[in-house]
Amino acid sequence: MGRCYFCENATAENWFGYFCEDCRKIKNIGNIYGFKEIKDVLEKVCIRNEKQRQFKIDTKLKDSEVVVKETESVRCGILTRSKKQ
Repeated sequence: MGRCYFCENATAENWFGYFCEDCRKIKNIGNIYGFKEIKDVLEKVCIRNEKQRQFKIDTKLKDSEVVVKETESVRCGILTRSKKQ
């Protein structure tokens, strides 16, 4: 059997088919909802533009800074409490 025409990795389902099982499901969904609709959903959900990537980076950096500050404050609190006793 030949390779799948869509993903080009898997083997086609049968001798006369062009797609593997997963790609055939994607093709059938495209036939139902329309390929433009699927492309739009994939672009909105899976692909990030530069602004979205930068926002994600900034958010992750802020989160890591908060964790570091909380860890430092916990350490200081433990040290000060142990000194008082």
